Amino acid sequence: MVGLATLWEFLEETKVLGMSLASIIGKVVLVVVVALIARCIEQLATRATHRILKKAKVPSATFLINLLRGLIWFLALLTVLEPVFGVQPTAFVAALGVGSLALSLGLQDTVSNIVGGLSLMTSKILETGDVITFAGFTGTVVDINWRNTCVADSYGQVNLIPNSVISKTAIVKLSPATKNCCVLPFAATHDSDLEAARKEAAAVAAKALGDWVDPDRETWITVINMDPGGFNCQLSVPLMYGVSADHARTRLAQALSGCDWVRKP
Repeated sequence: MVGLATLWEFLEETKVLGMSLASIIGKVVLVVVVALIARCIEQLATRATHRILKKAKVPSATFLINLLRGLIWFLALLTVLEPVFGVQPTAFVAALGVGSLALSLGLQDTVSNIVGGLSLMTSKILETGDVITFAGFTGTVVDINWRNTCVADSYGQVNLIPNSVISKTAIVKLSPATKNCCVLPFAATHDSDLEAARKEAAAVAAKALGDWVDPDRETWITVINMDPGGFNCQLSVPLMYGVSADHARTRLAQALSGCDWVRKP
């Protein structure tokens, strides 16, 4: 006991950078203990989060796991700030908040894209393979990441749409029956027999487009509204996978222009 008391007196009396060795050792022990506890919490939390995200089939889960790790170590830092470094946690958080506000203003679009991507991936509103239409654009979703939604158009070009745009725009997710269709608006006269027009349109499309038309699906006409001149309609012709709807639309419009039931300008 005398030896321990003497050692403690030596540690208390020995100064390094204005602090006693006992104080330095105590702070080092506190940092080590907090670090070990934070490490254990990190391991348990990341494993549980990884299982949850894997079960939810959320891609690119590493981002969320790294974010969780950063939060755990940030809380560990706040724990040792005052006893080890003499810094008030509230003052540190306040200073960090001001810096974060300035940084968030500069990264506003990036943060919006990340939040939008997280919403899309967790809600499963959109998934790979879905055919969507928004802002006059139609394409197939090929990938969803934290910043962009990748949509392939009928020409095979992959368009990178920011997630913030996707989350703020009205989107129509096409059903299996309407995927890869050539959609052509047209006006029909008041005396038109729309069922006869549908059959004629199917025959004209088969002749004009040939093997571009999907024989297993039916061509149909949808009435959008009526006006004094007649019916405003939409003709939908199912196409085989990989056929450009834009190319088919041009051919179809030329072939249908001579039909009696199509209202001329």
